[in-house]
Amino acid sequence: MFNLPLEITEEDNLQSIFNKYGAYALDKQENLSDLIGEKDGELDIENGVLSFGEDLSFPIQLIAYLSLDDNKFSWAWDNSEIGFPDELIDESKKIKEFGEEYNIPQFTTPIFDADIEEAHFLAMTVISLFDDNAYYVAEIGNFAFFVTINSDDIPEDNTIDRFEFIFYNFQKNYNVNGKVAFEGYAALKGYPTNVYDEDNFQVAIIGENKIMIGYSKRGNVNLIKTFKPDE
Repeated sequence: MFNLPLEITEEDNLQSIFNKYGAYALDKQENLSDLIGEKDGELDIENGVLSFGEDLSFPIQLIAYLSLDDNKFSWAWDNSEIGFPDELIDESKKIKEFGEEYNIPQFTTPIFDADIEEAHFLAMTVISLFDDNAYYVAEIGNFAFFVTINSDDIPEDNTIDRFEFIFYNFQKNYNVNGKVAFEGYAALKGYPTNVYDEDNFQVAIIGENKIMIGYSKRGNVNLIKTFKPDE
């Protein structure tokens, strides 16, 4: 059994799980981007290490790879013909187990058609579900390798400004339900929320600050407003 911070029901599919978990993944990726800047990572698959110059390296898990020639996405758990080190694909095996338990066919199908955008969608879902710190895509030859990172060396930004920035971009750039995305993001960050269904808005409390999200009758986000008592 998987110990998940947000409930997943029999009605959930990959898209609805992404609604709940995706903003948190975007937050994690922004943390990594703040740290590495424009540096390109060098992936050492044999030793399971991703390096950004001489002073910054992370242990990684290889979860999947994408053929850039024909857009074939392969999970690393399908390892019989390639022979990745077992310790490098532990998380990938757990992804398959998760897919079997929650009936997510995209996690249990070893190879399928997917472009780079769809592959990023899968990686974002994974790092949020498994509470990794981030993922990275390393292109080697005609393949893009998707690896996850767990490291205390990636600082977190838990300010209300970061929350506002992430939520705004997530609901704007992805096909998600704004209410579900907000509730999931706040819950995964550990922020208390108040829901005002009659007036169609929600409020999250982030330290001494608050952020209010308003919705149209169709459920679209039409208001994002922060309240900072110290300003």
